Amino acid sequence: MENTQGVPATGMSEKLNQLLAKYPIILQLLKFAAIGVINTALDFLVLNFISKTLNISSGLKLGQVNVVGFILAVIQSYFWNRYWAFSFEKTVSAWKSFWRLVLMGILGAVALAAVLFGAKYAAPANYYLIITLMFLVLEVLMWEGFGLSKNSSISQGQNQFMLFFLVSIVGLLINSALVALLSNYSPLASQPGYADINKNIAKLAATLVSLVWNFIGYKIFVFKKPVNQP
Repeated sequence: MENTQGVPATGMSEKLNQLLAKYPIILQLLKFAAIGVINTALDFLVLNFISKTLNISSGLKLGQVNVVGFILAVIQSYFWNRYWAFSFEKTVSAWKSFWRLVLMGILGAVALAAVLFGAKYAAPANYYLIITLMFLVLEVLMWEGFGLSKNSSISQGQNQFMLFFLVSIVGLLINSALVALLSNYSPLASQPGYADINKNIAKLAATLVSLVWNFIGYKIFVFKKPVNQP
């Protein structure tokens, strides 16, 4: 017996398939986490590009420019969550899902590592622009490779995007407020040479909190399983 990847199905993989079929929220959480990584990467890249361009490193102004990257990440998040995390697809094996998660994680992790590298060495704005463009190209290739453009098994709803928008707005307020507060009152805020590191630490903490809110909101209010879905 073989799975859809052509890899012999072992007892372990069969058990994993059964577990994911019984508790689909496990795979949804993993997918959401993977999407969260690439969303965070895009958010960080945009924040660093704009803040370096405008020479902003902390306080209320940083919280304001943070809105741009967050909004772009939210738009990206909607499509990935709608067509992948909450799509209720049943034809993808555990093995294939595993490698998709790995690829998503690698893309996001490499982009975030590039951000940290740039922060450590005070990279210029053009550095973040180049990394962002490369990131977006690879993301589009991954989207096509997953075949998500052909995925029609998605949750539907007339007010779905509006609900997604409202949940995300609350996440944005949480995120930007924490970025402004944490970057301004962190012990590193007054330390010379630590502006970029302080900014990104504040952003990381804010992102973790807003991600928890977003998953709960998307799961309960936005991408609800249709009543007639088995």
